[in-house]
Amino acid sequence: MKARDVMSRNAECISTQDSLETAAKRLADAGVGAMPICGEDDRLKGMLTDRDIVVKAIAKGKDLARTMAGDLAEGKPVTIGADYSIRETLRTMRRAQVRRLPVIDGYRLVGIVSQADVARQLSHRRSGRLLEDVSEPSHGWRGVRMVPILLGTAAVGYVLLQRMGARRASIKADTVVHVPVDAAYNQWTQFEEFPAFMHGVEEVRQIDDTHLHWRARVAGKERQWDAHIHEQEPNKKIAWRATSGTRNDGVVRFEPVGPTSTRVEVEMAIEPDTFGERLGSAMGLPSRQVKADLERFRELIERRDGVPTGTWRGSV
Repeated sequence: MKARDVMSRNAECISTQDSLETAAKRLADAGVGAMPICGEDDRLKGMLTDRDIVVKAIAKGKDLARTMAGDLAEGKPVTIGADYSIRETLRTMRRAQVRRLPVIDGYRLVGIVSQADVARQLSHRRSGRLLEDVSEPSHGWRGVRMVPILLGTAAVGYVLLQRMGARRASIKADTVVHVPVDAAYNQWTQFEEFPAFMHGVEEVRQIDDTHLHWRARVAGKERQWDAHIHEQEPNKKIAWRATSGTRNDGVVRFEPVGPTSTRVEVEMAIEPDTFGERLGSAMGLPSRQVKADLERFRELIERRDGVPTGTWRGSV
């Protein structure tokens, strides 16, 4: 039996000119985690996975609506010839640890072989034995089977879809800075210096004591909004809410941890706007970003030996 005998024909292909936003929706609609990338000449250019979109695009702040699938078609994809035996096909899947393998005839994509295709075409006993080989990594790990992997993938996908449906996302992160509370608080009041430690923030302009204008890049897109500081208590807290743009409300609290250390805690409520922002939010990227920003704030004030770049002790 050959690869062409078990493959799914008329394989759906993502164009190199498709945006990653379009590609992500097609992956979701098809219920798969990978899909071939084809050029205008119908030749296979690569494989695109949901992990590629997250790691190579969203995590790097790229705009999913402007980044093309072809930009991620790196290296030579793993394929199998249409006339190769099914055993060689399974061996290739095992070596590459892939569960969807493009089938080519010459340079043209003619189909896809998946584990489900193998299970449908072969006897139960034979498919179980062969699929077990694919599900077990070639470096000798045992006990990994296809069913738990598929159940785990389905569970993760279900959770992500539920989270992506939520209109609001809550963020909470904290860190301990080794400076007195007044030093940590005073440094935070220097709003126009936020770009020095906040990733993606390009400018913060202070209009007056209680109003700020922000400009930042979020998921690869420029965002601008205004914020109003509605509560400020020296050495205790600063709370704000967005007055334009999408929702971006929050509070930062300062709590002494002994005479020379301070816990800085940030709580935020945001409303992801685009598909990329919703997907990133569902995966917890904003929370990790805020945590990283706090660590950079800690490094900034500690590097200055606890001497802030300025102070403002007013109350609101």
